[in-house]
Amino acid sequence: MTPEDAMHKPAKGRSPISRMERLVRRAWGLPTGEGFFCEHPSNPSARRAPGYHHVNERGNTMMMETGTWEEANDAVNKPMKYAPERGANDVDTRREHERREDLDLGLHNFTKKNYQMMMSKPEGRSDALLSLSLGEDIWHILTVDMSLPRLLLLEVLIEFTFIFIGSVALTLVAAAEGQDLDSDLLSSKLMLSLTTVRISSDAIFGWAERTPSTKPEIAVLALLGWFHWLLLSVAGAIIVARALRPLQQVAFAPDCAVNEKEVAIRMTVLRRTVVLYDVQVKMMATIRGVRHNLPLARGVNFYDHITAIPITFKHDITDENSPLYNLDFSAVMSISICVSATDDSGNPVMAHAIYFNPKSWLAGKPEFQATFANRSPFPRILRGNFADQIRIFRLPNSEATYVGSSVPIFIYNMENFNRVIPLEEKEDETV
Repeated sequence: MTPEDAMHKPAKGRSPISRMERLVRRAWGLPTGEGFFCEHPSNPSARRAPGYHHVNERGNTMMMETGTWEEANDAVNKPMKYAPERGANDVDTRREHERREDLDLGLHNFTKKNYQMMMSKPEGRSDALLSLSLGEDIWHILTVDMSLPRLLLLEVLIEFTFIFIGSVALTLVAAAEGQDLDSDLLSSKLMLSLTTVRISSDAIFGWAERTPSTKPEIAVLALLGWFHWLLLSVAGAIIVARALRPLQQVAFAPDCAVNEKEVAIRMTVLRRTVVLYDVQVKMMATIRGVRHNLPLARGVNFYDHITAIPITFKHDITDENSPLYNLDFSAVMSISICVSATDDSGNPVMAHAIYFNPKSWLAGKPEFQATFANRSPFPRILRGNFADQIRIFRLPNSEATYVGSSVPIFIYNMENFNRVIPLEEKEDETV
């Protein structure tokens, strides 16, 4: 497949959620709308349809309505070419020219877990030397690393193992007291162990009369009840620790854009009801294996607040103090960004993303390519400009404005959140 074919490949279906999930979202008041607004969104039943944004010669952003999403996709991507001079037999092994199908907001989490955390391995006398405490390591696994399904399965397995060990202990005590060791005895002690774990008492057995417990059996039942209480306390602490972990509140675009003037990285707040305060932004570039700071453009060091509308962070390459000034861009291996803030509930917000240069030596490594072989392309540094996102409402296919009865004033196009309009390739690789 040539780069041009990859860019113009038909879009996949535009139904990202199932019908059941849509019903659940509606019941909880979560957004479920699809399409571009053909009527002002202040109207709760405003009509929406497939379409795309078009910036005319006057610089006005217009919404062009189409009959299908395929038509909109073709209209957007036909003029976009990365390298028109490439031959038909060229293979884009570095996936620089492959077009993304969706927003791919989970790409950076995938990259962190499957590449950044796995890119290096320790060796030497013992890997355990990196551990400060076995207990802390296990607690970190339970509260951070282990997935929720595995954690629940582990709790169920421990619970049943605990019940079985208790029944065996009760059976051995009864056998030591002279009772016949048979299947009936084991079955009765298993029921006793199960009941004790559930209600911490042998006073109510439920299905038949039984002889009073002996002193050794009472001791075993007491230990069984105490250890079960301890198990439930630890399980509850783990649940609370995981529940108190901050939710992901922001997401970065899967690719960043670089041109002759700037490095641009897009970010959006995921929920309309969340406002971020005291937003700190740090951007860095890895050049020939050395990390350099990339200060934000216009001397901005932080933002007082950010609402749920996409924002683009930029670094000025034309500044003579920039590490990227007049630099051969093939020397840049990656560009990364870190954002820290506090949401309006007082919870900390942390987010990080890293983008790799498709022309760097790293992107050509088979091990790196294998990490992303069965999914969308890795987070890339693409030469180009981000497509415009925000518009003031206008009637479809025209410049005619329409005044709504209330907010919103601005509408942003999430189809363009991750869309980079490519630049023509140049013979030199200077930015």
